[in-house]
Amino acid sequence: MAVCEIWDVRGRLDHPIDYAENPEKTANPKYTEDDLQAMVDVMEYATNKDKTEQRFFVTGVNCDPTTARDEMMITKAGWSDTSEIVCYHGFQSFKHGEVTPEQAHEVGVKLAERMWGDRFQVIVATHLNTDCLHNHFVVNSVSFADGMHYHDNKANLRLLRQRSDELCREYALSVIEHPSGKKKPYALYQAEKQGRPTRDNVARQAVDEAISKSFTLKDFDRQLAEMGYRINFDPNRKYWTIIGKGWQRPKRLYKLGEEYTNDRIMERISENSYAVKFQSFSEPQVKVYRVKGSLKNARKIGGLRGLYLHYCYKLGILPKGRKQNYARLHYLLKDDLMKMEAITQETRLLCRNHIDTAEQLCSYKGSLETEMSALLQKRKELYSKSRRTSGEEKEAIKAELSDISGRLKIIRKEVRLCEGIAARSDTLKEKLQTIRADEHEQQRKELMKNEHRRRSGRTNRPNELGGL
Repeated sequence: MAVCEIWDVRGRLDHPIDYAENPEKTANPKYTEDDLQAMVDVMEYATNKDKTEQRFFVTGVNCDPTTARDEMMITKAGWSDTSEIVCYHGFQSFKHGEVTPEQAHEVGVKLAERMWGDRFQVIVATHLNTDCLHNHFVVNSVSFADGMHYHDNKANLRLLRQRSDELCREYALSVIEHPSGKKKPYALYQAEKQGRPTRDNVARQAVDEAISKSFTLKDFDRQLAEMGYRINFDPNRKYWTIIGKGWQRPKRLYKLGEEYTNDRIMERISENSYAVKFQSFSEPQVKVYRVKGSLKNARKIGGLRGLYLHYCYKLGILPKGRKQNYARLHYLLKDDLMKMEAITQETRLLCRNHIDTAEQLCSYKGSLETEMSALLQKRKELYSKSRRTSGEEKEAIKAELSDISGRLKIIRKEVRLCEGIAARSDTLKEKLQTIRADEHEQQRKELMKNEHRRRSGRTNRPNELGGL
């Protein structure tokens, strides 16, 4: 079974080539040097001298892997290409344990030759760094034969998958005969893989909690409404749907999993018992904390730091180790569950550098950009100097260049975080104001409800006949 996909790349051509040929991905300690030597198409590729003794599964179709970038750029220049799309990056992933590295690479090269070999330059690299072996393809966007562009459309994607399936059958590999469903967005796939909250698993959490507290569909509907969801039990529709506050469209419940079909939800609700369970009261455990000093002079954190820290508390990021019921979050907070990592990093930057105002943020960003400009100039000078030196001096320059590149990576990341804070802070402030207003309204309704219950529960109220 092989899964294929391809997408366009805009920007620098060397980035996808470097990624595809990355020695850390094309080498794998599971495979011995004898295994690697068996490949006829293997090339010697290294990013530094420590890597030169290893072989990697990299092959060029209509180009030499060591000079692929230059050859592709010559083709573009020869046909006067000025398109934003510099190349296409695709992959072909195999089922775990179904192919050897040699077979995977051989299939990948044959696929590239059948798909693009008559007109385009292609790099094929087999990555061995995961349990599922997979090929990467870097395809020049311009044909060396006629200067025409490759088009990443549905027809060509179908053709790519069709030819991949044909090769799989030739090599006696499994094929997905009847593929169904849409591809899951990569960001959603990564979030679920890492255990981070998403719209779907938060909805599952809400449905599970509602089912556990319900004895009828009416109870189920009411419980979900308290968590900001609405259910449509329309008998004229085959599938029940759920929609959360702030969602643009409903979602069919069965798409959340096998436990969320109409029949299964009814079964789970019917399994709940009306019986009252009595449990003995446990002795209350009282914890005593002794605090030295006074909090009178403690300074309250405000500004951007206070805003982000408060928002992290609302999201459940702070305090650490706190168990958060994401299903009962405000609907505005649920929208940011997929952005928790970015918000956490922005909060750390603000706290690490004691940034409270927009002016301080702008000043810090400016200092980063100034440092980045100086480092770029220094790196340019070192590159020039490196060409004129050799031996130990050249190695020392390489080490310094490596340090500069590492620092530039950190600076660029922090500049992006500063830009994210500037763009996000006003939105977070507006959301917190809305959340605070909704919480006050909810508290007011609860007080009115409790007051109504208290008054209606009085034993000396007049009855309907006018007596006491």
